[in-house]
Parts: sequence; C-alpha cells; structure tokens
Amino acid sequence: MTPTPAPAPTQAETSTPTVRQTVRSVRIRKVVRVTALIVAVFSLLTAVLLLLACLVNDQRIDRDMGSATATVTEVTDRRAAVEFDAGSGRHVRPVTGVFYPTGLIEGQRVQVEFRRANPDLVRVSGRSWTVAVLPALSVPAVLVPLAALAYAATSPRVHRPTPRVPRTDPR
Repeated sequence: MTPTPAPAPTQAETSTPTVRQTVRSVRIRKVVRVTALIVAVFSLLTAVLLLLACLVNDQRIDRDMGSATATVTEVTDRRAAVEFDAGSGRHVRPVTGVFYPTGLIEGQRVQVEFRRANPDLVRVSGRSWTVAVLPALSVPAVLVPLAALAYAATSPRVHRPTPRVPRTDPR
C-alpha cells in the first residue's frame, strides 16, 4: 500500500506564524527597544558630562586666572593650538590646545585666559562653557528622536496580533 500524500496547506495555514517565529520576533523587538533606550540615554549622558566638564574647567580657570596674548599656531577640525607667555618667561604651548576654538585661524593673535597653576588649561578670552552647548546637544538632538521612533515602531501595541475571525461561507 502506498502512502497518500498530505494535502497542501491552505493560505491561512501558511500565513499564520509559528510559535518559534512569534517568540523570535518578540525577542528582536525587545532587543531593538532596549538598544534604542541605551542609545538615547548614552547620547544624553555624554552631552551632559561634556557640558559639566566644560563648566568645571571654566571654574578652575576663573579661580586662578591669568591672561595673555596668544598666537594660533595650528588649526584642525578638533582643536586649535596656541602659544603664549604665561608670565615670568614661561613659554606655554598646551598639548590639548585652547578651549572653544571656533572661528580661529592660523597666525591669528587672540587674548586667552588660563589657569596660573596649570597653564595647559586655557580658553579664548570672553568665551565660556555656553559656547559648547550647541555642539554638545547636536548629537542627542538627532539620536533621541531616532531612538524614540525605533522604540515606538517596535512597541507591543503596534505589533498586536489581529483577532482571528472565522470565515463564514455564504454557500
């Protein structure tokens, strides 16, 4: 006796996800939601810490301030190098460059404020941590809405299974 072939699955049977597929999609959505949350929190935390570091450095300079005229020796995308006389013949070229270097060009002479106890801590005169607010918040301004969109798109409310309505055959 030859075995009879199994009947072909109907459209409804093939479109219904298996338990394994459902569990996998739920896990993937959870991973995306957690990742979105981590990205948003990390970008906000980084921005806040950056601004806090700028504020602390400015307070250190304000407590023990010296001033000088510096020459901008090099300008790159991330920093501007300066040289200045810190008093008593000490010629200083801070390794990290000058804080808040926006708009500086090579060869320019600018007034700088520095911490006398540590002349490597130097900023352009008249500028403060508030100059760093826009650059610091630009990354979270992009990442937080994208993370919120990913979080919302993977919400369980969006992916609720549709209720199964039995078909009635009008025959």
